[in-house]
Amino acid sequence: MNECKIEGCYKPIKAKGLCSMHHQRWRRHGDPLVTKVRQSLYPHTCQWLKCERPTVSKGFCSKHYYIKRTLVLV
Repeated sequence: MNECKIEGCYKPIKAKGLCSMHHQRWRRHGDPLVTKVRQSLYPHTCQWLKCERPTVSKGFCSKHYYIKRTLVLV
């Protein structure tokens, strides 16, 4: 099986000689080596009572988003 053409990456090829991760980075940013973290324009704090951590998703920090998501599913 052929491997990704990026040095040090041994994942199988998806398209254009790149693995799925590097191909997606190439499509999004034009460069398969770019890594960007998505951030909101304005930093917000968690909606959870007495939590001052920055938000990650839907107004909650990563810890409280996980708790809210697992409590809703149960």
